[in-house]
Amino acid sequence: MLVITKYSDYTIQSIEFFKKKIEDELVVRDLPGITNKMIDIINVSKQHPIVTMMMNKLAGRETERSGIVPAISVTPSNPSDIGFTIGAGFSTEIVDDEFVSILKAFYAMTDEEIQKELLITKDQIDLIIGAYKRNPSGGLKAQVHEWRKNEEINISVWSETPDMDIVLGNLIDSIMMDIQVSLAGDDSKLQNMMVKVTKGLVNFNFGRVLFGTEYNLTFMNTYNNYTIYSDDVITDHSLIGTFGTPG
Repeated sequence: MLVITKYSDYTIQSIEFFKKKIEDELVVRDLPGITNKMIDIINVSKQHPIVTMMMNKLAGRETERSGIVPAISVTPSNPSDIGFTIGAGFSTEIVDDEFVSILKAFYAMTDEEIQKELLITKDQIDLIIGAYKRNPSGGLKAQVHEWRKNEEINISVWSETPDMDIVLGNLIDSIMMDIQVSLAGDDSKLQNMMVKVTKGLVNFNFGRVLFGTEYNLTFMNTYNNYTIYSDDVITDHSLIGTFGTPG
Protein backbone atom coordinates (compact mmCIF):
# COMPACT_ATOMS: atom_id res chain seq x y z
CA MET A 1 0.00 0.00 0.00
CA LEU A 2 1.34 3.40 -1.02
CA VAL A 3 -0.38 6.51 0.29
CA ILE A 4 -0.04 9.31 -2.26
CA THR A 5 -1.62 12.13 -0.27
CA LYS A 6 -4.55 13.03 1.98
CA TYR A 7 -7.01 15.92 1.87
CA SER A 8 -10.41 16.87 3.23
CA ASP A 9 -13.59 18.62 2.21
CA TYR A 10 -16.65 19.93 4.03
CA THR A 11 -20.24 20.75 3.22
CA ILE A 12 -19.51 24.40 3.98
CA GLN A 13 -16.61 26.49 5.20
CA SER A 14 -18.79 28.00 7.87
CA ILE A 15 -17.55 31.57 8.24
CA GLU A 16 -17.18 32.19 4.50
CA PHE A 17 -20.50 30.49 3.75
CA PHE A 18 -22.62 32.61 6.09
CA LYS A 19 -20.67 35.79 5.30
CA LYS A 20 -21.37 35.36 1.58
CA LYS A 21 -25.00 34.41 2.18
CA ILE A 22 -25.58 37.65 4.08
CA GLU A 23 -23.66 39.73 1.50
CA ASP A 24 -25.67 38.22 -1.35
CA GLU A 25 -28.94 38.93 0.46
CA LEU A 26 -28.00 42.55 1.17
CA VAL A 27 -27.35 43.13 -2.53
CA VAL A 28 -30.95 42.32 -3.44
CA ARG A 29 -32.50 44.12 -0.48
CA ASP A 30 -33.40 47.82 -0.71
CA LEU A 31 -31.18 49.03 2.12
CA PRO A 32 -31.65 52.76 1.39
CA GLY A 33 -35.40 52.24 1.31
CA ILE A 34 -35.81 50.23 4.50
CA THR A 35 -33.36 52.49 6.42
CA ASN A 36 -34.95 55.78 5.27
CA LYS A 37 -31.88 56.53 3.12
CA MET A 38 -29.55 56.33 6.13
CA ILE A 39 -27.64 53.25 4.86
CA ASP A 40 -26.53 52.49 1.31
CA ILE A 41 -24.33 49.53 2.14
CA ILE A 42 -23.34 47.54 5.22
CA ASN A 43 -19.90 46.05 5.65
CA VAL A 44 -19.93 42.32 6.44
CA SER A 45 -16.62 41.21 7.92
CA LYS A 46 -14.94 38.43 9.88
CA GLN A 47 -14.04 40.80 12.73
CA HIS A 48 -16.51 41.97 15.34
CA PRO A 49 -17.08 45.76 15.04
CA ILE A 50 -16.49 46.24 18.79
CA VAL A 51 -13.09 44.55 18.36
CA THR A 52 -12.30 46.91 15.46
CA MET A 53 -13.24 49.91 17.61
CA MET A 54 -11.13 48.66 20.51
CA MET A 55 -8.13 48.21 18.22
CA ASN A 56 -8.60 51.76 16.91
CA LYS A 57 -8.85 53.08 20.47
CA LEU A 58 -5.68 51.30 21.56
CA ALA A 59 -3.87 52.64 18.49
CA GLY A 60 -5.07 56.19 19.23
CA ARG A 61 -7.21 56.37 16.12
CA GLU A 62 -10.51 58.25 16.04
CA THR A 63 -13.49 55.93 16.57
CA GLU A 64 -16.39 58.38 16.71
CA ARG A 65 -16.14 59.26 13.01
CA SER A 66 -14.57 56.05 11.75
CA GLY A 67 -17.67 54.78 9.92
CA ILE A 68 -17.31 51.32 11.46
CA VAL A 69 -21.00 50.98 12.31
CA PRO A 70 -23.51 49.96 11.16
CA ALA A 71 -21.73 46.66 10.68
CA ILE A 72 -22.35 42.93 10.52
CA SER A 73 -19.71 40.38 11.51
CA VAL A 74 -19.49 36.60 11.19
CA THR A 75 -17.08 35.06 13.70
CA PRO A 76 -16.31 31.56 15.04
CA SER A 77 -17.40 30.37 18.47
CA ASN A 78 -16.80 27.28 20.59
CA PRO A 79 -19.51 24.58 20.40
CA SER A 80 -20.81 23.62 23.83
CA ASP A 81 -22.35 20.24 22.96
CA ILE A 82 -21.50 17.13 20.90
CA GLY A 83 -18.08 17.36 19.32
CA PHE A 84 -17.41 14.78 16.61
CA THR A 85 -19.30 11.80 15.21
CA ILE A 86 -18.00 9.02 13.01
CA GLY A 87 -20.79 9.54 10.52
CA ALA A 88 -21.16 7.11 7.65
CA GLY A 89 -17.74 5.50 8.08
CA PHE A 90 -15.52 4.39 5.20
CA SER A 91 -16.11 3.90 1.49
CA THR A 92 -13.82 3.46 -1.50
CA GLU A 93 -13.85 5.26 -4.86
CA ILE A 94 -11.87 4.56 -8.02
CA VAL A 95 -9.74 7.51 -9.12
CA ASP A 96 -10.82 7.81 -12.77
CA ASP A 97 -11.02 10.49 -15.46
CA GLU A 98 -14.06 12.11 -13.84
CA PHE A 99 -12.41 12.18 -10.40
CA VAL A 100 -9.29 13.79 -11.85
CA SER A 101 -11.25 16.30 -13.95
CA ILE A 102 -12.97 17.57 -10.80
CA LEU A 103 -9.58 18.18 -9.18
CA LYS A 104 -8.20 19.84 -12.33
CA ALA A 105 -10.99 22.44 -12.15
CA PHE A 106 -9.37 23.84 -9.02
CA TYR A 107 -6.30 24.93 -11.00
CA ALA A 108 -8.23 27.98 -12.19
CA MET A 109 -8.92 29.08 -8.59
CA THR A 110 -6.85 30.98 -6.06
CA ASP A 111 -5.69 29.18 -2.91
CA GLU A 112 -8.33 31.08 -0.92
CA GLU A 113 -11.08 30.02 -3.34
CA ILE A 114 -9.94 26.38 -3.20
CA GLN A 115 -10.03 26.32 0.59
CA LYS A 116 -13.67 27.39 0.59
CA GLU A 117 -14.39 23.91 -0.78
CA LEU A 118 -11.40 21.67 -0.07
CA LEU A 119 -8.44 21.47 2.29
CA ILE A 120 -6.07 20.67 -0.57
CA THR A 121 -3.20 22.39 -2.38
CA LYS A 122 -2.31 22.51 -6.06
CA ASP A 123 0.86 20.53 -5.25
CA GLN A 124 -1.34 17.74 -3.90
CA ILE A 125 -3.48 17.83 -7.03
CA ASP A 126 -0.28 17.45 -9.06
CA LEU A 127 0.69 14.41 -6.95
CA ILE A 128 -2.68 12.76 -7.58
CA ILE A 129 -2.65 13.45 -11.32
CA GLY A 130 0.94 12.21 -11.62
CA ALA A 131 0.12 9.00 -9.74
CA TYR A 132 -3.01 8.52 -11.85
CA LYS A 133 -0.98 8.67 -15.06
CA ARG A 134 1.55 6.14 -13.70
CA ASN A 135 -0.98 3.58 -12.46
CA PRO A 136 -3.00 1.16 -14.61
CA SER A 137 -6.73 1.69 -14.96
CA GLY A 138 -8.39 1.17 -11.57
CA GLY A 139 -5.03 1.05 -9.79
CA LEU A 140 -5.50 4.33 -7.93
CA LYS A 141 -8.18 4.59 -5.28
CA ALA A 142 -9.58 7.04 -2.78
CA GLN A 143 -10.68 5.88 0.62
CA VAL A 144 -13.35 8.28 1.87
CA HIS A 145 -14.17 8.70 5.55
CA GLU A 146 -17.30 10.77 6.17
CA TRP A 147 -17.64 12.36 9.60
CA ARG A 148 -19.51 15.22 11.22
CA LYS A 149 -18.60 18.04 13.56
CA ASN A 150 -20.78 20.30 15.67
CA GLU A 151 -19.98 23.90 14.75
CA GLU A 152 -20.98 27.24 16.22
CA ILE A 153 -20.68 30.75 14.82
CA ASN A 154 -21.79 34.21 15.91
CA ILE A 155 -23.40 36.83 13.69
CA SER A 156 -23.25 40.32 15.23
CA VAL A 157 -25.24 43.36 14.10
CA TRP A 158 -24.35 46.79 15.58
CA SER A 159 -25.61 50.28 14.78
CA GLU A 160 -25.89 53.78 16.23
CA THR A 161 -29.60 54.04 17.04
CA PRO A 162 -32.20 51.74 18.63
CA ASP A 163 -34.47 52.20 15.60
CA MET A 164 -31.71 51.05 13.26
CA ASP A 165 -30.98 48.11 15.56
CA ILE A 166 -34.62 47.00 15.24
CA VAL A 167 -34.64 47.38 11.44
CA LEU A 168 -31.36 45.52 10.95
CA GLY A 169 -32.40 42.85 13.46
CA ASN A 170 -35.60 42.21 11.52
CA LEU A 171 -33.56 42.06 8.31
CA ILE A 172 -31.13 39.46 9.67
CA ASP A 173 -34.06 37.50 11.18
CA SER A 174 -35.48 37.21 7.66
CA ILE A 175 -32.14 36.21 6.14
CA MET A 176 -31.57 33.54 8.81
CA MET A 177 -35.01 32.07 8.10
CA ASP A 178 -34.21 31.88 4.36
CA ILE A 179 -30.95 30.10 5.12
CA GLN A 180 -32.62 27.64 7.49
CA VAL A 181 -35.29 26.77 4.93
CA SER A 182 -32.69 26.26 2.18
CA LEU A 183 -30.74 23.83 4.39
CA ALA A 184 -33.73 21.90 5.76
CA GLY A 185 -34.46 18.26 5.00
CA ASP A 186 -33.18 14.81 5.93
CA ASP A 187 -30.86 14.76 2.92
CA SER A 188 -29.09 17.99 3.85
CA LYS A 189 -25.48 17.51 4.90
CA LEU A 190 -25.90 20.45 7.27
CA GLN A 191 -28.04 19.16 10.13
CA ASN A 192 -29.68 20.43 13.32
CA MET A 193 -29.24 24.14 12.60
CA MET A 194 -30.48 26.25 15.49
CA VAL A 195 -30.44 30.03 15.92
CA LYS A 196 -30.44 31.82 19.28
CA VAL A 197 -30.95 35.60 19.23
CA THR A 198 -30.00 38.15 21.90
CA LYS A 199 -31.51 41.57 21.26
CA GLY A 200 -31.31 44.92 23.03
CA LEU A 201 -27.54 44.96 23.60
CA VAL A 202 -25.79 48.29 24.30
CA ASN A 203 -22.15 49.39 24.48
CA PHE A 204 -20.91 52.61 26.14
CA ASN A 205 -17.14 52.21 25.70
CA PHE A 206 -16.48 54.55 22.78
CA GLY A 207 -17.95 57.92 23.68
CA ARG A 208 -21.38 57.10 22.30
CA VAL A 209 -24.05 54.46 22.75
CA LEU A 210 -24.01 51.55 20.30
CA PHE A 211 -26.95 49.16 19.89
CA GLY A 212 -26.56 45.53 18.95
CA THR A 213 -28.18 42.19 18.22
CA GLU A 214 -26.23 38.94 18.43
CA TYR A 215 -27.10 35.66 16.68
CA ASN A 216 -25.63 32.34 17.82
CA LEU A 217 -25.84 29.55 15.21
CA THR A 218 -25.15 25.88 15.88
CA PHE A 219 -25.25 23.03 13.35
CA MET A 220 -23.65 19.74 12.37
CA ASN A 221 -21.30 20.10 9.40
CA THR A 222 -20.39 17.07 7.27
CA TYR A 223 -16.73 16.45 6.39
CA ASN A 224 -14.88 13.90 4.25
CA ASN A 225 -11.28 12.75 4.64
CA TYR A 226 -9.76 11.43 1.39
CA THR A 227 -6.77 9.08 1.38
CA ILE A 228 -5.41 8.57 -2.15
CA TYR A 229 -3.52 5.30 -2.44
CA SER A 230 -2.28 2.76 -4.97
CA ASP A 231 -3.17 -0.49 -3.26
CA ASP A 232 -6.32 -2.57 -2.87
CA VAL A 233 -6.62 -2.28 0.90
CA ILE A 234 -5.48 0.17 3.55
CA THR A 235 -4.99 -2.22 6.42
CA ASP A 236 -3.73 0.36 8.94
CA HIS A 237 -7.04 2.24 8.61
CA SER A 238 -9.22 -0.78 9.32
CA LEU A 239 -11.75 -0.39 12.11
CA ILE A 240 -12.74 -3.20 14.45
CA GLY A 241 -15.62 -2.86 16.87
CA THR A 242 -18.89 -1.00 17.23
CA PHE A 243 -19.07 2.75 17.53
CA GLY A 244 -21.91 4.79 18.95
CA THR A 245 -22.79 8.42 18.44
CA PRO A 246 -21.79 10.66 21.41
CA GLY A 247 -24.75 11.94 23.41
